Amino acid sequence: MLSFLPAPLLFIINMVMISIASILLSVPLIILALVKLILPFKPVLSFVDAYGQMAFHCFCAHNAGLMRITTNVDWDIKGLENLKVKGSCIIISNHLSWTDIVMLCHVYRYRIPITKFFLKQSLIFIPVIGQACYAVGMPFLRRYTRAQILKNPKLKTRDLDATRKACKSLLVYPSSLVNFVEGTRFTPEKARAQKSPYQNLMPPKAASLAVALGIIGNNIDCMLNTTLLYPGAKEGSSVFYQLLCGRLKKVIARVEIIDRETIQSRLVGDYMTDKQFKRSFTNELRQIWQRKDEQIAQLLGKEYVRPDWSEPSSSAQKPAQAQAARAADAATAPAPEAAPASDAIQAAEAAPASDAVQAAEAAPACDAAQADSAAHATPEPEPAVVEIAADSKQKETAAP
Repeated sequence: MLSFLPAPLLFIINMVMISIASILLSVPLIILALVKLILPFKPVLSFVDAYGQMAFHCFCAHNAGLMRITTNVDWDIKGLENLKVKGSCIIISNHLSWTDIVMLCHVYRYRIPITKFFLKQSLIFIPVIGQACYAVGMPFLRRYTRAQILKNPKLKTRDLDATRKACKSLLVYPSSLVNFVEGTRFTPEKARAQKSPYQNLMPPKAASLAVALGIIGNNIDCMLNTTLLYPGAKEGSSVFYQLLCGRLKKVIARVEIIDRETIQSRLVGDYMTDKQFKRSFTNELRQIWQRKDEQIAQLLGKEYVRPDWSEPSSSAQKPAQAQAARAADAATAPAPEAAPASDAIQAAEAAPASDAVQAAEAAPACDAAQADSAAHATPEPEPAVVEIAADSKQKETAAP
């Protein structure tokens, strides 16, 4: 409707409207959260949870209406037919941008309970929004470096403790726990740095999802495997910024519903102590991620090719291998009369031992015998040739 307006003007309109809605819905929620701390009784807790559910659906409806007015997005959503989750569920998704949070709320609006995201600890300091997320019980995770964990081993389980706490709340108040399994946003640079085995995804991190399913896997209705894409988005520019400027043209969402029976039979177990289950769960998650990677390539119209990070090193070895193969062929072939013995010796020395063995195995038996006899015969005459050549030069210089 208003997508014809200049991008800066649309950005201002969207930011103002989102800010107003966030403040109007979040401030009462923060106040109720303080009341919940002072009066932790079941009627109070139930009222705060009911208001949180209402605020969530209002915020999703507001964002959907705003996008309909200020953007012209082509929505391509499949897999949501007849989906209506009344209890708790878990959503797993690939992670591309801040926009993913808005899109998940838009895709699943009125179909699932309030969504709770695993958020970075630093996001709690965002004015109003951070405190509102804390008030509704979203888990905040702090990433620790290997050096910090080695210095203080207790930090290793702190994120898992936050995961357990968030999952237990789902057993009391129906919610949708969102887990960006990759742990970070996908970029080609990050994928190259981590040597990701996927063309369009980062490697999945299994621990937090496995712990969550181990706690509530028997009590949730389903798990929603979600794939988000923004084809046509300008590279090098924030997708969220393009959305606010009304320049995001298309959003693709694919949803795979993993039912309760599959979860209970294959995805619920003790990930931390059962090594066999840990191995099977990791393989199961990798298979899900492999299918997602192939699906993304198909949706983007790209040829699917798994990245081979060893390719540069192998290509660098190809010239040396070719040279060694030529040297081995020269050694096995009958030597021409005009070819000096020194050239054959240098070629034999330049060829690696492994290539010589391969050449001997590939050659006929008679050629192998010739190569073996030549290999034993050629190194011995070299000193004599050199000495004779030196003696002849001395005689020539001594002659009048």
